[in-house]
Amino acid sequence: MKNLRIFTLIIAITVIFSGCGASSLDYVSKNESYDAGMFEEMMPVEPEAPMELPEMEAVTEDSLLDSSSPSANISENGYSGNRKLIRTFNLDVETLDFEKFIAEIKAEISSLGGYIESSSVSGNSYNYSSYRNANFTCRIPSAKLDEFVGTVGGLGNVTYSYEDTTDVTLNYVDTEARIKSLQTEYDRLLELLAEAENIDTIILLEQRITDVRYQLESYQSQLRTYDNLVDYSTVHLNVNEVKRVTATEKETVWERISADFGDNIYDIWVGAQDFFVWFVASIPYFIIWAIVIFVIVFAARHFLKNNEKWQERKAARKARKEYKKAQKLAEKAKTENKEE
Repeated sequence: MKNLRIFTLIIAITVIFSGCGASSLDYVSKNESYDAGMFEEMMPVEPEAPMELPEMEAVTEDSLLDSSSPSANISENGYSGNRKLIRTFNLDVETLDFEKFIAEIKAEISSLGGYIESSSVSGNSYNYSSYRNANFTCRIPSAKLDEFVGTVGGLGNVTYSYEDTTDVTLNYVDTEARIKSLQTEYDRLLELLAEAENIDTIILLEQRITDVRYQLESYQSQLRTYDNLVDYSTVHLNVNEVKRVTATEKETVWERISADFGDNIYDIWVGAQDFFVWFVASIPYFIIWAIVIFVIVFAARHFLKNNEKWQERKAARKARKEYKKAQKLAEKAKTENKEE
């Protein structure tokens, strides 16, 4: 049974390397532009002497399990034991001291060897006062991600936390295998190009070399992207400036009542402060409006005072009021005389 497993492993390795080495020949043989004469020009006329292979150590079950062997890190599913994990954090944080929090977070990111990929800060507009808000996209070394998240929780009040972990191990290993296979084909194509003499053969080989090089660069770029995302985890940090932090622990009924009552009193106090600030800040507008109203009233009275018709109507209204007042006094005097 032991010898059978060793024999099967050797056969499998032979088939794999044979397939990789023949990939370029398969491509050439399938192309309609090739004929038998082209291959005769490319292949040596006389058979070469058989290649002497170096002596190989006997393959044993102990050597397969050796930790120094590359296959030691391969699990039963066929991928490396060092998993490729892409971790992403989303954090919402409240802080009472906005500027101090931002400065400490930047210093912490720098000390951990990370960097800020993008950032934005808003708030404190000219027309009205508002609390500030900041958004950061941070790249933190994966080995120090948990330390950074703990530091953020210690500097501010974390109200929301979400972690996403994506396992790209299979994609990573598959990409590595594709790169290795394409590199083998690329090297073989270069050997065939060096031996080719027919112009059509050279053109076809160069076209295939260009395609293989493009695929190699594409897969290598994808592998570098994986490495960057795995080595540096992403943290989306949303920072809100507040005057009172939000309670994140579970509260009893009386604690909730007390907290809501305190919040309402606080809102009333803040509202009174805001009204006082608005009133004092608006005094210049009040003065301007008072001056405008005074000027309008003064001008209207001056105009009406010099208007004869308005003066006549005013005198007539005054006479009617005096006449009615005299009538009331006369009626009152008659009533008093009758009672006597």
